[in-house]
Amino acid sequence: MSWCVEYWDKKKKTSGSHAQMREQLKYEKPSNEKISRRYFDNYESANQFAKSIFDSGNYFTQISKQP
Repeated sequence: MSWCVEYWDKKKKTSGSHAQMREQLKYEKPSNEKISRRYFDNYESANQFAKSIFDSGNYFTQISKQP
């Protein structure tokens, strides 16, 4: 059994001046062609990778179990 981390770019939307807050990002899963995938042997490694790239602020992530 393996674990798959899927990740894709967050669309950053800004409005107004640079001092204004960004619009709240919505979770929108793109088409399969725009999703990157990485596979792991255990959940802990997959979770650590997903957390690190999500925390960068540039990606949405999703972890799934592979048969």
